[in-house]
Formats: sequence, C-alpha cells, structure tokens
Amino acid sequence: MQADIEQILSLIAGSYNTAFHRYRIGESTEEAAEETGKEESFDGGIRRWENPEYRDQRMIQGLFDTLEKSQLTLYFDRFGCRYLLFPVDREEERALLSIGPYLAEPSTREGASALQKALGWDNAAGGSLFEYRNTLPVLLDEQSFILMIRRIAAPLAGEKVLPFQERQEQERSESAAFLPSRSERYEQSMAAEMIRARYRKENDLLDAMLTGDDEKAAAVQRELARFRLPGRFSSLRGAQNIAIIFNTLCRKNLERASVHPAFIDQISRGFTERINSCVNEKEVVSLQREMIRSYCSVVRQCAAGNVSPLLRSVMDQALLSLDGEVSLHALAEKAGVGESYLSARFREETGKTFSSWLREKRVARAKDLLVRKELSIAQVAEQIGMLDVSYFIRVFKKETGVTPGEWRKAHKYGMQKG
Repeated sequence: MQADIEQILSLIAGSYNTAFHRYRIGESTEEAAEETGKEESFDGGIRRWENPEYRDQRMIQGLFDTLEKSQLTLYFDRFGCRYLLFPVDREEERALLSIGPYLAEPSTREGASALQKALGWDNAAGGSLFEYRNTLPVLLDEQSFILMIRRIAAPLAGEKVLPFQERQEQERSESAAFLPSRSERYEQSMAAEMIRARYRKENDLLDAMLTGDDEKAAAVQRELARFRLPGRFSSLRGAQNIAIIFNTLCRKNLERASVHPAFIDQISRGFTERINSCVNEKEVVSLQREMIRSYCSVVRQCAAGNVSPLLRSVMDQALLSLDGEVSLHALAEKAGVGESYLSARFREETGKTFSSWLREKRVARAKDLLVRKELSIAQVAEQIGMLDVSYFIRVFKKETGVTPGEWRKAHKYGMQKG
C-alpha cells in the first residue's frame, strides 16, 4: 500500500510540474533517489552552485533527524522556495519524501533582489538566483494542494488527515561563503545549469516522440514546463514564435524515424496555420500538447522501421493511398517486382502478411481520426478506404476489442482533459 500511495503522490506532484523525491536514509544520494528524483538534486542545484562542498545527503539526513515524524511539514528555505516534507520512520525502512522546490507566487526581479540582499550576494549571483527561481513551478492554490497531499498520504501515518506544521530554515548548514565572482565564466553560473537541464529535457521529449510514445512525451513535457523562459512568453506573438520553433523541431525529428516527408509536411503545415490563428497564450500551450500527440501518432502510423528500401517505398505508397483502394498487385507492379516476391519479402522483414499490416495501419489511422476530428463513423471509414461501414466496425472491433464509437467515447475525454 505504501508504494501505491507514493506512486500517487509522485503523479500528483508531476501533474503540478513539481518534483517528487524519495530518499532512503543511510544511503548515498545517488542510491537513495528513486525514479523522478534520480537525475535531479534535492533543490535543483542551487546549494551545490553556492557551495561546491555541499552534499544533498547531509542536508537530507539533517532534515530527517529534526522533522516531526508522521507529520507533513511545509518547509521554507532561505532562497524563498517551499517544500512539502514527510519522514517515513519504520523499523524496516527510513526515508524522506519530498515535494518541491516550488513557489507560492510567480518570481519577480524585485523579489529576487530582496532575497539577494538578505543573502549578501552580489549582482552577478543575484542574476543567477533570479534565473533559478524562474525554473520553479508556481502553486497559486497551495492550501488546496497541501490538503490533498495530507489526505492522500494520511494512511502512511495511520491517520485520516496528516498532522501539519510549517518550518523556516534556520541555519545555513551546508552553506559557505563561496560565491562566483563577476569574473567567473558564464558556464559556472546557475543560469547555465538551468539551460543545460532544459536542453536535456528537450532532447528527452524529442526521443520519446521518436518512438511514438505520447504518454512518456507528455510526462517529459510536464517536467519541461518547469524550465520557463523569462521574457519569451510575455506576449501572444512570443508564445506563437516558440510554438513555431517547436513545430519545426518536431518536423525535423520525425525524419529520423523514416517517416515519409509527405506525412511530415502535411501535419507541420496544419499546425503552422493553427498556431498563427491562436488568440491567446493558453490556446498556444494547449496546441503544443496536441502537437506532441499528433506527431507521436504519425510515428506509430507511418514510421517504416528497420526495413529494406524496397519495403519502405512500398509502405510509403500504401500509406499515401490509405483513403482509397490499396492492392499488393498494384504496389508490386509499381515497384517493378513480382507480387509473390513482394509478399514473401513483406512477411520475411515484418513478420506479418501485407493484408494484416495494412489492416493495422487503417485501424491506427481510424483511432486518430476518431479522437481528433469531428467526423461520423461513416466518414472515418471512408477516409481509411473502407466504404462498407459495417465491415469497418467489425474490423475495428476485432483489432481493438471495442467498437469505433466506444473507442471515441473512452479516448475523447482523455484528449480534452490533456
């Protein structure tokens, strides 16, 4: 039950773009951090940047030793960041659960300047502090979030609602007088660390899209949203420019998946037009989420995979003609080979017959049309080359276990919610 609750906590934190860490006490930080916290430090790297001698392990051990057990603590640190901390203290295991860092209100230069003065930092270090705080998620309705965590995590302490307290960081333990001077190279700044982290997440997102895994891509995108770019989303035009750049990256990325340029161009042009017609920044952000799902769908439907040039050409021709009649005989004739030879090569390279592969691709296209287009079942059938609606429904149910209408009902909600 504990593992299930912790997984739910991780998912909830992720939905708010907030990091969830689970540290086992008594082990090194690298061994103790699991899954979502594995590649990131406890605080996003600000303490290590401030002091090269800082170690998460000592910070975590100190928090575990001083926090009230079986109680949720809202922890405020000296950088104006907030954490929700819960020590798990059992005979079989001791761990610290952490959600954060996050902010309760958007970061401003004025707020960062006030913190800079309180910390005694110079202007160069203050600039990096501002950049760091700009990467953190903002929980405007913090009280509701805390109450939700208190209720969900309560069984870990045998309670209906977790007891709760607030605590301010008192000492600068693990801190030092070290601060980079203005003469330090830019690569050593906290701002540069944030940029590197953002680039890693962007590459993770493109890699996930390359496999057609839209769930993984969406999860990475939520993490990427934590790395906000100050000033670049200050207007609708700015948001549209970022979306156009992202659309271009996605288009170039799909070339690596051996997707026919015709499919890439079609989806890319469609999104360019829609980006330019957005009327507010929220609409642009929503469109970027749809962009990820759509490009992943194209990979699943159209990527040729590791096949010979002959088969790749035949597959592309079949997919380009998916809304009409597609025959192995016509494809073989166009490729300049015999039908029986092409049939044998198809089975040899894919492990499937041509007809079963074609049926899978038609159903895959139908799935996409059912949730992304306001089309009737008959119109969907027509667009995948099946004019007999009853036959289409039978084939779709055989492949998926549900009717087209049931598929649309189950997945349309998820699309709107996402």
